[in-house]
Amino acid sequence: MTNSVDETGVREAIGYYIDGMRDANVATLEKAFHEQAILCGYLGDELIAAPIVGLYEWVASQPAPEGFECSVLSVELTGRVATATVRETSHGETVLDHFHLLKVQDRWSIVSKLWDTEPNRPA
Repeated sequence: MTNSVDETGVREAIGYYIDGMRDANVATLEKAFHEQAILCGYLGDELIAAPIVGLYEWVASQPAPEGFECSVLSVELTGRVATATVRETSHGETVLDHFHLLKVQDRWSIVSKLWDTEPNRPA
């Protein structure tokens, strides 16, 4: 059974991610992630694996993306852990993000971001 308060907390953390990426705002992104979060994924064929500060540095070096779109596709909760899948379009590319979140005390935080380019969808 999904606790609506917890789902709201997960969606709030994902919302901070979306707002931070859309606005290229590192302070907002920091509200989404646990301080020890990690990220792994592909930019083209290049594998990126880094602590979360790598995302902050990249966002700080970029202008806010034009045509940014992001939608939450799913949220699943199991006690104090959750996963969320997000479709994100920016910088001319669409990726699927898979987030893992933990509830620490009363706050949900993203602890990992895993992503890859979305496979071609049928028209």
